[in-house]
Amino acid sequence: MLLNVQALRGLAAFLVVFVHLERLAVLAGLPAGLTVFGNSGVDVFFVISGLIMVVTTSGRKQTPLGFLRNRATRIVPLYWAITFAVFAVALMAPSLLQSTSADPVHLLKSLVFFPYQRADGAMHPVVFVGWTLNYEMAFYLIFALGLMLPSRLAGLAASISVLVAVALAGQLLQPKDPVLAFYSAPMILEFGAGMVVGALLVRDRLPKARAWGWPAAGAGLAALIVMLAGPWLWPQADRALMFGGPAVVIVTCGLIAERAGLALQQGWIQLLGAASYSTYLTHFFCTQVVTKAAERLAGFGPLLMWALVPVAFLLVAMVGVLVHRRLELPLTELARRCIAPLGPRPRPTIAGGAW
Repeated sequence: MLLNVQALRGLAAFLVVFVHLERLAVLAGLPAGLTVFGNSGVDVFFVISGLIMVVTTSGRKQTPLGFLRNRATRIVPLYWAITFAVFAVALMAPSLLQSTSADPVHLLKSLVFFPYQRADGAMHPVVFVGWTLNYEMAFYLIFALGLMLPSRLAGLAASISVLVAVALAGQLLQPKDPVLAFYSAPMILEFGAGMVVGALLVRDRLPKARAWGWPAAGAGLAALIVMLAGPWLWPQADRALMFGGPAVVIVTCGLIAERAGLALQQGWIQLLGAASYSTYLTHFFCTQVVTKAAERLAGFGPLLMWALVPVAFLLVAMVGVLVHRRLELPLTELARRCIAPLGPRPRPTIAGGAW
């Protein structure tokens, strides 16, 4: 159990919540676009994903098919449940949604994690936050191919090389096809960076003396501040530099701090980290409810709008934990039981991947 990584998963999920509270922030008197820093939570997730894929497959025989099966049981059940729920809303009450339509083709593409461009130009599936899972699944495929090589180090090098080559090709060729442009975005390098950090951890190359604890914690906090201020420090930079670079430092410093004895092991922090996947996939329901309420109460002034901000986060946390315990865990266990005859049960991890 990597306690600080678990805590960072929770932090990443709640950073994304800020993005979907922009309307509430505007009603509270803040300028539009101020919550854009919350997008950095996705970049933290991607770095963690690369890290965990290396850590959870080290020191054990892992086949590509077994790896993909384990990833599917972790990611697919809850995502499909939420996708079908959103599609049902789009079918029965389309006025409640903005750009999501009850298109069976879009539903199918969403279920198989194939990106498509919506009418508004966004590369969003039925559950719009699921665009990150399209990247995750592509990364899992690349990582699984690396597992086919006889040497684990060669496999990691091959996977990272593919990511670098694809990102470089995207920058040089600037593909017009939206799917090619989507998959060749520089942010895919964040998975590779996480893999490098994971390899250093597995090979015991990260500092672990107690003297490194507080310096690492301080450096991680400084990197967090730089990441959140990125949209204003260098607004023209690609997000892989603006958010991804600091995210790598944050995750690395979290690991070093934990190895030095500084770990965020409080129960509520670990619970929020464990529920981060559920929180990520359900938070927009909560933010939408609070935002709609805020619009109706806007006449009471900005102070009430500010009071609704902690209400929104509390609601997001409560729903995330509830869905994690009552839906995510049972569905995951059911999926694992269904595939048990096909191979060995997956080894428990900190919840696998970015999630």
